[in-house]
Amino acid sequence: MKSLFGRKPSLFLEKVQGQHARETPNPPHQRALDEMPPPPPPPRQDFPAFPFAPYPIQSEFMSFLYSALSSGPRALALLESPTGTGKTLSIICSALQWLLDHRDAASRGHPERANGSGPAAVGGEDDEPEWMRDFTLQPLPPKKDIRKKSEIHPSRKQGTRKMGDSEKSEGIRENGGEEEFLLDEYESDDGEGTGRQPGKRAHCGGASSSSEGEDVGDEEEEEEATPKVYFTSRTHSQLSQFVRELKRTDFSGKLRTVCLGSRKSLCINMDVQKLGSANRINERCLELLNNKKSSKIKVEGDNKKGRRTKTSCRCPMLGNRSLQKQFRSEVSDHGALDIEDLAQIGRKIGTCPYYGARDMVRSADLVVLPYQSLLLKSARESLGLNLKNSVVIIDEAHNLADSLTSMYNSKVESSQVSGYANKLFITENGGGNLNHGQPHGEGSSITSFQDLTAFLSSLLYCNDDGRIIVARHKPGGQPEDAYIKFVMLCAEKTFSEVTDDAHAVIMAGGTLQPIEETRLRLFPGLLPSDIKFFSCNHIVPPESILPIAVTCGPSGKKFDFSHSSRSSPNMIEELGRFLCNIVTIVPEGIVMFFSSYEYGKQVYDAWMASGAISKISKKKHVFREPRSSVDVEVILNKYKEAIQSCSKGSGDASVNGALLLAVVGGKISEGINFSDGMGRCVLMVGLPYPSPDDIELMETIKHIGNYSTSSVVGDDKPFSRNDECKLEPGFDVLRKSGKSGREYYENLCMKAVNQSIGRAIRHVNDYAAMLLVDSRYAHTSSSRGFSCPVEKLPQWIKARLTCGQNYGEVHRLLHQFFKINKQIH
Repeated sequence: MKSLFGRKPSLFLEKVQGQHARETPNPPHQRALDEMPPPPPPPRQDFPAFPFAPYPIQSEFMSFLYSALSSGPRALALLESPTGTGKTLSIICSALQWLLDHRDAASRGHPERANGSGPAAVGGEDDEPEWMRDFTLQPLPPKKDIRKKSEIHPSRKQGTRKMGDSEKSEGIRENGGEEEFLLDEYESDDGEGTGRQPGKRAHCGGASSSSEGEDVGDEEEEEEATPKVYFTSRTHSQLSQFVRELKRTDFSGKLRTVCLGSRKSLCINMDVQKLGSANRINERCLELLNNKKSSKIKVEGDNKKGRRTKTSCRCPMLGNRSLQKQFRSEVSDHGALDIEDLAQIGRKIGTCPYYGARDMVRSADLVVLPYQSLLLKSARESLGLNLKNSVVIIDEAHNLADSLTSMYNSKVESSQVSGYANKLFITENGGGNLNHGQPHGEGSSITSFQDLTAFLSSLLYCNDDGRIIVARHKPGGQPEDAYIKFVMLCAEKTFSEVTDDAHAVIMAGGTLQPIEETRLRLFPGLLPSDIKFFSCNHIVPPESILPIAVTCGPSGKKFDFSHSSRSSPNMIEELGRFLCNIVTIVPEGIVMFFSSYEYGKQVYDAWMASGAISKISKKKHVFREPRSSVDVEVILNKYKEAIQSCSKGSGDASVNGALLLAVVGGKISEGINFSDGMGRCVLMVGLPYPSPDDIELMETIKHIGNYSTSSVVGDDKPFSRNDECKLEPGFDVLRKSGKSGREYYENLCMKAVNQSIGRAIRHVNDYAAMLLVDSRYAHTSSSRGFSCPVEKLPQWIKARLTCGQNYGEVHRLLHQFFKINKQIH
């Protein structure tokens, strides 16, 4: 007799069969059991698409992820894997292999096993015996096989539905300073919302014309590929890295992949692209789509002659439907492509890659897209993303809760409301340019009106979900327009919209600890045992890293970069003296992180005045992280070239590399790799605690205290509603917030530290020193009741941490470390 669970029937089956055999001589399920096809294969232990032999930890990683996906629906798993351990390739190979196996099982008539739910999860009467549900269900009709590559993109029928008007221009919602990388949301071509359902989106080029003589009604809508895998990360560079790794595998040619980007990244209309800012590009694009032009063309048919009106988009890149079809076909033939590749193909063909890529979402097996496009409800609806029974993989998920809440923030400045009125007055009275009088030059009145609409929509949330902040100026006294802002505090409700639909949600990152905070903020209804968690150590050998807690400088002064002491001239001078010594020992590149742009500038100016920069420049070329994201790549290239020129022996022989002064939380601290010579040493100056003057942060801490006290034993009493509107000093809020509030505040600091110092080790043969410059890194406890900072370091760093009690010890350890590794590598 054949068993569903292997060669030998399980104890459960033996028990059921024995009981039923006693009741009926000829068991009715016997025939069904014998006629059933073989069971689907067990979770794969081999992943042949992997481009090289994986390390044992990678095999464990892949097996865990495959099993987690098979345990769906509504599976939730957290995967912690330090950068350099093959995290991206492991995710690709296990998740996409599961997708192929899932579809194969479904095509063989095992839809319930393809879902990973097993027979017991299939429908049936609640009082029906389990064995009957197992053996009397008829298999569902098999799904269609995956189409060949030549069939991937048949022509699509132009639907009668119009795009929804739920989207707003890119950059309207705050997104942690990464807006230039994030996919903007699509505006309605006609401003009419139609209540479209996910996965039923119309052709994005619906406003554009067909080529002359082409019937726009002859396109058939493509069948949607389901389930899909959605991979999302925060930045453009992280998504490009994912696509590069995907190209190294066999899956690049087996599955249809589409990468979504913003208009700013994909627009090839130079008249639009030259506008520069994301808001202006978005608004001009929508203006071209909405301002259609009409012309009369001759038509013949049924022995009759006449003319018909042809309506076309004013954007030349959307004026020919056949070119858009050619774009989709060529993209399919090339396999996995990133945003730069899509833009290049669009330029070659002469059609819009932004809308061309969006048109491919429905038939894609793998969709690579930024956070905002997936996690923001209005973006999902406008893109027609169907998460039902699909797999959602969220990379760089260490700050997911904060990223999620910031997407739902909305803000209206006073200049946008006087400014909008002025523009309206000018327009109604025959004035000229709508942009006349725009205070910040970031767009037309459309942006201002959308900001106001977004704020009014935010008022529909529950009172406990957010706060409204009215401010006359920025914290710290910096000049700014008065504003009113809705701050979203509740992440679990918006995130549940994703987890409730998806077959499985996978959160991955280099450091996801503390897991308890993640659970409380994103899925408080789940028990810790309901969350699957996998963590692996780094694959680099222990001798390849040297983390040191540096407590004092060369003259013996104790390093204390707390807020009250860090601006001391003596402290800044001692730090400069320490760096002047370090640059003589460390080869190639050094990256030094400050807590803020303002403090970094203060230190740099002081060093310029004292001559410290001049001394440092004799050994290292000095570069600073710019405020503007546009200039970051330029500085990074110069930094890299300076290091490479020193390694090749060209240039000044006395200079041995370069120094990059960076900022925690800036563009360089996340998403930029400083592998090999780019980062032989990383210095973290102080503990980058967020400012306690940040009103939004303090409200978040109050909110966390309110709901976490009901879940965590030992927390202090939460804030009462009578205190909600009181503007208390930040330190008072922290003192009253109890354990959970302080824990969140500490986690923000140490997550930033971990992200910054983790930039240096990127692969198994890499090596680097990590200097934590502050005496507080050596403390075992805090006088204010905070926990020891080093306890929140990643395990692979914490296990090797050394405390340098004096500068001589630090100097000796560094000298020995680089001498040994130079010989090894």
